[in-house]
Amino acid sequence: MLFENNNFDDNYGIDLTFLNIPINSMNDKNNNDLYDAREGFLKGNMFKDGYLPYKNYAIMQIVPKDKKEELELKIYELDFAINDLNLYLDLHPDDKEMFDLFKHYIKKANSYKEEYINLVGPICLTDVTGNNYNWLSSWPWEGKGGNI
Repeated sequence: MLFENNNFDDNYGIDLTFLNIPINSMNDKNNNDLYDAREGFLKGNMFKDGYLPYKNYAIMQIVPKDKKEELELKIYELDFAINDLNLYLDLHPDDKEMFDLFKHYIKKANSYKEEYINLVGPICLTDVTGNNYNWLSSWPWEGKGGNI
């Protein structure tokens, strides 16, 4: 198999110890080894043993100012979690627990996207419905200040 027993240290002289992650740490994951979607999004990694903080960097909390931004943030978080789990499942396709979580996040993200579409409008071109082409009622930058 391509990713098994590569012996990077022996063959290529590459020292992977700086990662502080055991080479086989991605095997037999469970939900306790994961951050929730929000924390994973903020840290840029769903896997607790894969997150390496940079010096004394403090994670900035994102505070939405209205319902639209709240829905956008939830969609971003879930889409990030879906993509990160997708990468894991590419290498571990038989991990049923992670696949179930993956499907749960997809269902949840679709629910938030539907709510967003009903409140704000289409997220992407394929969300356009009705009898006419009504992609945007206004551009996102219109009415955002400035004195031009």
